[in-house]
Amino acid sequence: MPSAMSAGRGIEDWLVKQIAIRQDIDPEEIDVDASFIANGLTSAASVALVGDLAKMLGVTLSETLTWEYPTISALAEHVAGISAGPHDE
Repeated sequence: MPSAMSAGRGIEDWLVKQIAIRQDIDPEEIDVDASFIANGLTSAASVALVGDLAKMLGVTLSETLTWEYPTISALAEHVAGISAGPHDE
């Protein structure tokens, strides 16, 4: 099982790629330590991004996560901890 750190990096990379696609910019232009707003996402786009992330990981995530964890790196670290934890089936 991947560590939370490697899972966090994978989630961070996924978020960067998705934001780059949505903003039609090069992924290298995205600052993982800047807010989602600073990276060009509206509130609605942030909610949609969290929804897509939840589907990709197969977990339930709060729509408000981008307010609670306002940077890509913070959100990725938080979600990695959730997705790396035990799951009840």
